[in-house]
Amino acid sequence: MKPIRILSPALDLQGEVDNYLSLTFCRSYHLPGKFQLVTNCKVQNTDKLNINSLIMLGADKYKTAIIRHKEIKSNERGEEILTVKGPALGVITQQRITIPPTGQAYDIQEDDAETVMKHYVQRNCKDIPEMKFPMLAIAENKNRGPVVKWQSRYKNLGEELEQISKLTGLGWRIYPDFEQKRWIFDICSGRDFSVNQNTNPPVIFSPEFENISSQEFTDSLIGFANYAVVAGQGEGVDREIVLAGSDATGLDKHVVFVDARDIKNSADLSERGKVKLAEHKRIISLQSEILTKGPFEYEKDWDVGDIVTVQNKDWNLTLDSRITEVEEIYEAGGFKLNVTFGSSLPTLARKLKSALGEIKIESTR
Repeated sequence: MKPIRILSPALDLQGEVDNYLSLTFCRSYHLPGKFQLVTNCKVQNTDKLNINSLIMLGADKYKTAIIRHKEIKSNERGEEILTVKGPALGVITQQRITIPPTGQAYDIQEDDAETVMKHYVQRNCKDIPEMKFPMLAIAENKNRGPVVKWQSRYKNLGEELEQISKLTGLGWRIYPDFEQKRWIFDICSGRDFSVNQNTNPPVIFSPEFENISSQEFTDSLIGFANYAVVAGQGEGVDREIVLAGSDATGLDKHVVFVDARDIKNSADLSERGKVKLAEHKRIISLQSEILTKGPFEYEKDWDVGDIVTVQNKDWNLTLDSRITEVEEIYEAGGFKLNVTFGSSLPTLARKLKSALGEIKIESTR
């Protein structure tokens, strides 16, 4: 088992735990990851595993998380078992909302995706005095990603970053810098190891390569939309309507209504439609347990955010897909890797939140 370092929010070392029952650390590309640690209370330094303390897996700064939940239970053998869990450091963006500049209804940005994402973090986590995280710094801008036009007003910052990330293919994270004693926000960009490129050596996950022990495939049109009716400003018959999306017809056409009365510029309505359709993509997801001793080495030949090829000939399945989540499991019985290729399946809470967010009343006067 890898040792777990316990850190203060100021990144001072508090202790180390190297004898535990289990540790699960989930790394995610589009949103903050999470962890859960289970150990006996008698283990040295467990008294330092407290709310808002940080844990780091080994010396890997990209596997750092914050304790947000702690519980102790006694079992039938009289042992006291401690469980702590929490999200990766990027969760602090979910503690802020996007506040428009003074005198403006919206904070509107049009630039490459990295610039836009770093702007919203800079403004809402550093520039506004009441919202500042003193320990947070933002890495140098490398202007990565496609150009996007984004407008935001009192939206959850973390959720806005997630949407831009999924739309543009860029990942993001916050990690500790021990020299500066700062938490660093930065963008990351996955590599392409699919068979349909010739720049990098291909990485293929398949039972035939004996690097997958189990698979679960999901192809779902539930919640899918490929055509948007975008309604801008105005009321009733005077309301401006723009149509955006696929040329599909009949059974293949799935329409969603988008209330965009907040948009003043008519030219931006179609862009809002594209953003909304990106939230309603067809879910193609493959979850697999990866054999750790296969031909391709984790964090060397492939990593979270990379695009790889996944095959299962018995299912007539071949996908070039991004690795969106990697779950590392450390237990007494050994080390396991669970990998999500493509879209992660939405939880019930996320489905409800999305549905409630789209309930709009079209008024006529």
